[in-house]
Amino acid sequence: MQVSKAITLLSQSKRANKPGIPNKDVLSLTNGDPDFDTPDHIRDAAIAAIREGHTHYTSQIGEADLRDAIARHVSGLGGGKFTADDILVTAGATSGLYATMKAYLDVGDEVLIHDPSFSLYADIARSIGAVPVFVPWDEKLRLDMDALERAVSPRTRMLLLNNPVNPTGIVFTQAEVQDVADFVIRHNMLLLSDEAYDHLVFDGHTMTSAVQFEDLADRLILINTCSKTFAMTGWRLGYVAARNSLVQAPTMIHRTSVGFVNSISQRAALAAFTSQTDWQRYMLNEYTKRRDLMCGLVNDIPGLHCEKPEGTFYVFVRVEVEMPSTAFTEHCLKHGVAVRNGPEFGPNGEGYIRLTFAGKPEHFKLGLERLENAMRLL
Repeated sequence: MQVSKAITLLSQSKRANKPGIPNKDVLSLTNGDPDFDTPDHIRDAAIAAIREGHTHYTSQIGEADLRDAIARHVSGLGGGKFTADDILVTAGATSGLYATMKAYLDVGDEVLIHDPSFSLYADIARSIGAVPVFVPWDEKLRLDMDALERAVSPRTRMLLLNNPVNPTGIVFTQAEVQDVADFVIRHNMLLLSDEAYDHLVFDGHTMTSAVQFEDLADRLILINTCSKTFAMTGWRLGYVAARNSLVQAPTMIHRTSVGFVNSISQRAALAAFTSQTDWQRYMLNEYTKRRDLMCGLVNDIPGLHCEKPEGTFYVFVRVEVEMPSTAFTEHCLKHGVAVRNGPEFGPNGEGYIRLTFAGKPEHFKLGLERLENAMRLL
């Protein structure tokens, strides 16, 4: 799919439901933004920060107490000890991804990206002159280690792992992450692990962070964010965690391209990392109900099929129609529902669409009614 067409469709979906804008009757099932408000104690911390005068320039790598809190959190994931010096606070996960790839990939270098996965990875690689190499999943939409081995070339420098996976909802087992660890060590490459959905894991599946593997200490760069875990998408607060001085090069890129993260968001994030609440459990329970509802409704529509995702808040839906996914996405938009086009996430997304259950059930139920109608009108 051409980038310009992907941008057009995404723009149309984002414009849905905004008053005074054409196509305002389009219901969007594309948005990866939790409909939950940021928890009160986090918002209260931000308000207090404003009143207390935390409104000035701050450290370009992030405030020390926040970096210390993040380091303690990452250390608690089961691996080695991280310190504040191993943490870079970023403007969401996006700027952390950019800073890391820009720091460690030269023009012409190759980065392995499992296919399908988050569309931004390939866009970042191309924007800095690197080459995204798409590695297809196996028939169960899980990482294919044989395909990974075949994809390695003398120009391969990095593997980008997304766990849990957007858009498929796969959560890697400990054995699978171990295979990945062995692979990057064997081929002497960096592992960039994006774990943005690590708290959105269902049905007793276990989230295995790459930081648990001590052998990766000199080649692992972890990316995460407050956006999904704490419903803080608009606060733009993420982080890079890496030991053995690996965080220094991304820090330089982030400092020159972004500057620093605003002080108010940092005080809010500190409250998020240092407060004990039932918020995450409540949110996960709600998402579980929404997932089950959406999957049931999708599988009741002739020509559509999905498996229940193990994590994230996305459903990757197989579309059994005789037209390209791009054309089907445009057809749905004409009939009042915006969906994400599978090939946006890589060539092997052809034949799929991605839906989200991050929104309220009454919203996506109506959207699925329109999707069913669109299927009937083919």
